[in-house]
Amino acid sequence: MEKILSGKPVAQLVNKATKTLITQYELKPTMLLIQVGSDPASNYYVQNIINSGKKLQCNCEVIDLPEQITEQELLAIMEGANQNPDINGIMLQKPLPSHIKDNIINMAIDPGKDLDCLHPLNLGKILSEENGFLPCTPAAVLFCMQYYGINPQGKNAVILGRSNVVGKPLANMLLWKKSFANATVIVCHSKTNNIAEITQKADILIAAIGKANFVTPEMIKENAVILDVGINEEKGNDGQSIYVGDVNYNLCFDKASAITPVPGGIGRITTSILYFNLIKACLEQKNINKSIDEYLDLIFKGIH
Repeated sequence: MEKILSGKPVAQLVNKATKTLITQYELKPTMLLIQVGSDPASNYYVQNIINSGKKLQCNCEVIDLPEQITEQELLAIMEGANQNPDINGIMLQKPLPSHIKDNIINMAIDPGKDLDCLHPLNLGKILSEENGFLPCTPAAVLFCMQYYGINPQGKNAVILGRSNVVGKPLANMLLWKKSFANATVIVCHSKTNNIAEITQKADILIAAIGKANFVTPEMIKENAVILDVGINEEKGNDGQSIYVGDVNYNLCFDKASAITPVPGGIGRITTSILYFNLIKACLEQKNINKSIDEYLDLIFKGIH
């Protein structure tokens, strides 16, 4: 197993499968990306999405909305996208402003166009291990482990963060009765007491807490696998913006058996899965249905 778990080769595998399906089925995929406000981490991710779409020959239409937009105005935009047959998938960039209720907006997305698995119907499919969209960031974590031969089966996996986008769906996916899952899962959050005592027992530690350099060496077990989902903007010594994860990479590097960099780790895989989900949406809109296992075979066949 490699020490630095780069997202690049994993993303390349996913993108290769995406291109194969586009060619095979003569698809012309179009995604609508909706961003409300200007969160720095979101801006970084959105730009990566746009750049990746160009390379994959997928059309990515972006709607930038002011932070002051009302919930009703956003719902109207969502409904227009749902009804537009030229839009195959919808990506709603989180976080949303505090005056907009996440659950109401999530329920307004057409489940068949819900590329980041936000609708309760799609989240329910994760819980029951049914075929559906894979939420992009949790899937990126699993794909990373699959590529590098990290088997979570029977291992203690600790997730820092309980968001509906990462922590909760990832916890459920790690519990799936599949060869790439079957972990023993603990989720820590802002009300968890003595977090370090819990993380020190983790064979696999996944940080998705949204706090720069939160995880330090004394919090991790010797030879633990560290998967850093966080992306946080900070100012460097020269005043320029730099992006760091939720794990203090430099301090934790020696103690970990393997660790993802930020940037260049999980985020890169996440973007590739978003477009893979777009292709899945296109196919299902043509009544071409494939199982999760079929898609995984297409991506990972022959790597181990």
